[in-house]
Amino acid sequence: MHTDTFPFSFTSRLGLLVAVLALPVLMTACDQQLEQEAQDQITPESFFKNEDEFLSAAAAAYAPLRSVATGGPFDLQEHSSDEVMVPTRGPNWGDNGVWREITQHNWSADHPFFDGAWTTLQTGISRTNGVLTSLARSDGVSEARKAEFEAEMRFLRAFYYYWLMDLFGGVPIVVEEGSDLDFPAQPVSAEDPPPQNTRKEVYDFILSELTGCTSENFDESCVTSPGEGTVLANSPTRSGVQDHGRARRGAGYALLARLLLNAEIYTGTPTPNGVEPGTAFYQEASTAADQVLNSGQYALTDQYKDNFAHDNFNSSEIIFAATFKADLGIGNVHPREMTHPNLPTGVSTWNGFTTIAEFYRAFENVPSNENRQNQILAGKQYQQPNSDCWAGECFSDSTSAPVQVRGLDVQLNLTPEIPSIILEGDAARLENPGARPFKYELGPGPRSEGGFGNDFPFMRLSEMYLIKAEAENELGNTQTAVDFLNDIRARSGAETVDGVPSQPRMRQLILQERGFEFLFEAVRRQDLIRYEFAHGGEPVGFEESPAPNAEVYAPTFTGPWRFKSNSAGCRALFPVPENQLATNPNLEQNPGYPGCGSGVP
Repeated sequence: MHTDTFPFSFTSRLGLLVAVLALPVLMTACDQQLEQEAQDQITPESFFKNEDEFLSAAAAAYAPLRSVATGGPFDLQEHSSDEVMVPTRGPNWGDNGVWREITQHNWSADHPFFDGAWTTLQTGISRTNGVLTSLARSDGVSEARKAEFEAEMRFLRAFYYYWLMDLFGGVPIVVEEGSDLDFPAQPVSAEDPPPQNTRKEVYDFILSELTGCTSENFDESCVTSPGEGTVLANSPTRSGVQDHGRARRGAGYALLARLLLNAEIYTGTPTPNGVEPGTAFYQEASTAADQVLNSGQYALTDQYKDNFAHDNFNSSEIIFAATFKADLGIGNVHPREMTHPNLPTGVSTWNGFTTIAEFYRAFENVPSNENRQNQILAGKQYQQPNSDCWAGECFSDSTSAPVQVRGLDVQLNLTPEIPSIILEGDAARLENPGARPFKYELGPGPRSEGGFGNDFPFMRLSEMYLIKAEAENELGNTQTAVDFLNDIRARSGAETVDGVPSQPRMRQLILQERGFEFLFEAVRRQDLIRYEFAHGGEPVGFEESPAPNAEVYAPTFTGPWRFKSNSAGCRALFPVPENQLATNPNLEQNPGYPGCGSGVP
């Protein structure tokens, strides 16, 4: 537990996130989709009379995205990877070991993050189903607008299912009341709980919603000519900054490109030893990325940091984002999670999240990569600047007063090296270790104990470049892959790749590049899993790896890194939470659990 000086704990962090979900809602989850209960004045029995009523209900369906971006789903994606960890600092950040268990791959099915993540995502699904039910019954919205609104909500439901599938594998598919899809309709009851679909079935459901095709019949025509009535066919294109935060056609294609890049994992067979790869769709992934790249709707920002500015809703690069406001319950808490309390941010901060030294030093593998390494706060800290600054630009003016470690006449010096996952000793030993991912601008706008107003980008245009690079490399077009990777390096000022590496080497370079580009954006876990189980990648470029002197940094998900030994392949999926198994007897636990490599039967 935490001291009063550190006003933060796992429980209090969840409390902040619960406020996000306490907005007016159409439908809310009780027992995670069992026995749904109507709330407020808008219910499936009272259809929308106009567009304003739809937009009000849609806002509630979008609201759980904030918890996805800053709560359990985000924590599982990042803290189980090599990007982010939380060392226990004396009496702070212990939390009964829940953070260390994720970093060291020692979790069990009763870990509190799992049920929280599952519930957040099911809440989003429940709300979108409710909106779709009311929308179908409405005669106050034109048929053309109704089709667009339906596509928007079906994308959002698919997005929540994508997260559930990625984290937990097979989950029950539940659709809206009155749907003609062959799945249980909401509401469902404890007496007749929904069956569990396989991971591949969930994947096919998402593909079908987006395009009308499944993995059984998917080809490029499914991308370029999606079926009538599908999300991609009916979604409007982005019309400007006013559409920021709403699902538009570009978001559908971006999600499709990501799904197709990971197809071997999602159509594969989970086993106690990992994932036996399934069907690959690299040509289709490349084509889906093209739909976004060639749409004319998005453009790379001139500066990498513009995507994380206090007003990043203006970014031309962000395709889909969770929106935040500096206020209780709807603020972005990430800047508070890693910032030392003595840094003059204007709000109380929690001194938690850090990177590991190997990941931080990987930026130095690429000359002139300081621009993106600068998103990690490290070194000696000063009082200025503390506004209108981004990441490492902040607290860097050595002519201003030094920031001191609390209670000591010692300058705060954020060192990349962390001597132990459990830190003990005096204040300097507790508070100096760990370079901090400090991705969001400290803007001139309002700051709140509830969080900051910077939006969280789920998908950016730069990802489409790197999906193109990876897909083309797998198709044997490595020169094309180099060109797309170099486009991203050039934007950040980093040295570009010369020549044409081998295909395995290019896989390593792409994984490394994705780490530079998408640090703290909740894709690292799936990148490591794909590199290991779809590409057969080996860990290289750090002390714990078999090839520590390699000039590229590329770990695997189950391989070692600092504070983590080799872990079992079944860790490539998280277990179905124990609370869910108890609620729905149709659910089966994922292969290898409950023990998953720990010797527990």
